[in-house]
Amino acid sequence: MNTTVKWNRMYKLVTVFLSVITLLSTCEARGIDLTPKNSNEIKIVGRVVGGDEVTKGALPHQVAIYNTFGEFVCGGAIVAPEWILTAGHCMDWPKKYLKIATGTAQWEHPGAEYTAEDVKIHCLYNTPMYHNDIALIRLNKAIVYDSYTAPIELATSNTLQTGDDLVLSGWGAIRSWGNAVSTLKKVDLKYLDHATCESSVRNAKFLGDGHICTSTKDGKGACSYDSGGPLVDSNELLVGVVNGGEPCALGFPDTFASVAYYHDWITNTMAGSDDC
Repeated sequence: MNTTVKWNRMYKLVTVFLSVITLLSTCEARGIDLTPKNSNEIKIVGRVVGGDEVTKGALPHQVAIYNTFGEFVCGGAIVAPEWILTAGHCMDWPKKYLKIATGTAQWEHPGAEYTAEDVKIHCLYNTPMYHNDIALIRLNKAIVYDSYTAPIELATSNTLQTGDDLVLSGWGAIRSWGNAVSTLKKVDLKYLDHATCESSVRNAKFLGDGHICTSTKDGKGACSYDSGGPLVDSNELLVGVVNGGEPCALGFPDTFASVAYYHDWITNTMAGSDDC
């Protein structure tokens, strides 16, 4: 084996090693334990884990957020002609690099494409850590509504009861640390009351009054790249925005920013107020 081949192989090994270390460090910083719970019982089957593919127009409020380099970033929901609701941690990219696709189930083939004119992240984002994880994107122009593209109504109060049906949608990975998928998927979940959720998550300090939860004990739930995506109730109200959880569908609750809790912040921000 010549010297060039040896160095190429060594470089690849070092690159893989550093990538793994980076992922583990990120998880540790987020308080995520990668040890599966009931790993022999929970099978991760298909992204939005345990979900089904969605046809174009079935979820007209759903948008994809990606960057100018062609990399998928997060999900989001249309809440007004010029506004997208998503998660605060999705806004790590500068707004000049963001694009938003509407009217599609294939994020790489948008029905229409917009850019971010402005980004509004909750003023108490990450204070305390992993709380107030919600943001709004103001688009460069008003969205054109059609049979494939439409806004969703915001929940104004949380009347959900344990076991109520909810729908999560997104382009998230099919396995932990996987890539975003091409076709939009949705999965049926169950609402989990706050007290039960608090006793079930691994880091209760990351759960606050501004969160709602879903149960993932049946191997269904959110995964990487579902962040910012919509959680919708049986009345077609937007009740949650994907924040976090144990990747992916390993038996721990998924957590969402409660739209009802942040309703005033959302509406006031769209109206031009920066007051949290």
